[in-house]
Amino acid sequence: MQLFYSTKINDDIISLDKIETNHCIKVLRHSVGDKIHVVDGFGNYFIAEILDFSKSQCNAKIIKSVQKFNKRPYYSHIVISPTKNHDRIEWFVEKAVEIGIDEISFINCERTIRKKMRMDRLEKIAKTAMKQTIKAYMPKINHMVDFTYFIENTNNKNGFICHLNNNIKKDIFDYISLFKSNKDTCVLIGPEGDFTQEEVNFTLKKGFKEISLGESRLRTETAGLTACHLINILYSK
Repeated sequence: MQLFYSTKINDDIISLDKIETNHCIKVLRHSVGDKIHVVDGFGNYFIAEILDFSKSQCNAKIIKSVQKFNKRPYYSHIVISPTKNHDRIEWFVEKAVEIGIDEISFINCERTIRKKMRMDRLEKIAKTAMKQTIKAYMPKINHMVDFTYFIENTNNKNGFICHLNNNIKKDIFDYISLFKSNKDTCVLIGPEGDFTQEEVNFTLKKGFKEISLGESRLRTETAGLTACHLINILYSK
């Protein structure tokens, strides 16, 4: 099934933008009368029949709609310091959306090298991954904020920090009881130089729990994806 994306809905008419129209009409050769599948990124899934199209827009009549399409009963939030190579953080966003994620935040830590993000490109990558994996929810992707600001303002129920400063004895599976009682989790992933001990101590004072992601020293983006996958596994138990 090929999904298209649109938030332009007027009564029972949904309209595709120029890019989606080009893919629908020029690439996939759809025409008037064809049925297409559309999501809006807010959990709504539509089956619609093409009424007309031009070079810049395709209009379709909604014949069926499903709310909260494949909605998961939990909330996953990965908080990550961006890598110096933007391609690697783009890879993380793409794969995290494929696995399933609700929110991605970027934090500026003491050892963070990259200070600017190509947010428009990340949004585009996330949108494509959402459609390719038959999802109706577009994850929230937040602009980068300072580490301290994020920690002081986060309201996720389960908070974890992954780092290599100490010999951490526990992993995320040791906290399975928390996942059963709270359905809202965020995991902090530090920069390529890791969190400083001061940053770790600060999060622990704020109620975060330190966890290990295994014996291997992982790249930042790999650690983020591993954490994302583990959250999904734990909530599926």
